[in-house]
Amino acid sequence: MTTHANWWYGGVLVLLVLTVLLALMAGTVWIGPAQVLRALGEPNSQAFVTVFSLRIPRILSSLICGGSLAVAGALFQAVFRNPIADPSILGISAAADFFKLGGAMLLPWLPGRNWVMAMVGGLVALAILTSGRALANPYWLIIVGVALDATFVGLQQLLSSGATTISHSTFNGLTWEDTTTLLILGVLGLAVALVIAPWANYLKLTDSALQNVGVPVSVIRWSLLLLGMYLAVSVTAVVGAIPFVGIVVPNIARRLVGHDYQTVLPFSMLAGAWLMLAADTLGRTVIVPSEISAATMMAVIGGPFVIILLQ
Repeated sequence: MTTHANWWYGGVLVLLVLTVLLALMAGTVWIGPAQVLRALGEPNSQAFVTVFSLRIPRILSSLICGGSLAVAGALFQAVFRNPIADPSILGISAAADFFKLGGAMLLPWLPGRNWVMAMVGGLVALAILTSGRALANPYWLIIVGVALDATFVGLQQLLSSGATTISHSTFNGLTWEDTTTLLILGVLGLAVALVIAPWANYLKLTDSALQNVGVPVSVIRWSLLLLGMYLAVSVTAVVGAIPFVGIVVPNIARRLVGHDYQTVLPFSMLAGAWLMLAADTLGRTVIVPSEISAATMMAVIGGPFVIILLQ
């Protein structure tokens, strides 16, 4: 890793620590550093409940979701060789959300229902996405993905009769149980991603070149695709679909720390965690006592970014 990359790693770590501290204190009620420390010894106080039952689970969930979505986007971009390939824009997240809703209505008895049905939805969308000629052309791929996304969003609205829930795609109201689920799923996926990061570098070469040196191209491609889908779907299963994190963060990462995925993936994980926490913290403090969902904040941030990237 170069000195230049080290500086950027240091910068994002400082931002991460400062934002975590701010997120602990900011909210409907401001709780200063002294009050946070005092709450440690007063488990029955309101400050303790606010910090340790509401804010800390929300902070941890934001961090793991942001890191997971950013790494998922980087993996999809490596496989498809497309800078805007991402589970949210290719219909993976929308399909997972739709199947999760269907499972809640039809299979309420199923253990781990949300994650299981979201995973089925992700696999269905991925199968559709990779089954035609779309893979041969990056523009066709995006068009098919956008059409898939619109289809599953429409089906979801049809299934719910147009009703929307307040908690959709937001970290508001997440419990420690939700946070624990996210941590287990996310940490497992991110650990695997860091281990197999060199595989993403292989895909910079053509398939024929890789086959000539004995690299199993299909195994690498599908391993990275399934891992990226798993990370995105795990977030959708608990929080909902959140767009653009997987586009914004990896593209900035490549500009700051280079194109080696052994550097891009860990940086994307940290930067994605910071971006999601910053977006959520801003969303819940800008119009107190109401709040703007994380999905809406990322749409406001990510939409213009994608336009600039394409231009």
